[in-house]
Amino acid sequence: MRGIMRKAATAVGIVVAAGALQFTATTQAQATPAQCLDYLKTYGYNIGPNVRNACQSAANDWMENTTSSPICEMKLTALGVSAERANFACEYH
Repeated sequence: MRGIMRKAATAVGIVVAAGALQFTATTQAQATPAQCLDYLKTYGYNIGPNVRNACQSAANDWMENTTSSPICEMKLTALGVSAERANFACEYH
C-alpha cells in the first residue's frame, strides 16, 4: 500500500509541476517574429522587410493585461493584412 501512495504522490507532483510550468510559460509569452511570419506565409502574404518589422513589434510590444500587440496589428493592417489575421499573427500565445 505504501508503494501505491508513493506513486500517487509522485503523479500528483508531476501534474502540479507541469501546471505551474504551463502557467509561467503562458503569462508572459508572446508571438515570436518567426511564428508571426510563418502564420502570414501560410495565408500567402508576401514577407518583406516591413512585414518582418511588424512581426518584430509583437515581440517588443508586450504590455500587461493585453493579449495582442496593437503596434504589430496596426503595422500589418496598414500593409494589407486583414484585421483578423493581423490579430492572430500578433497575438500572445
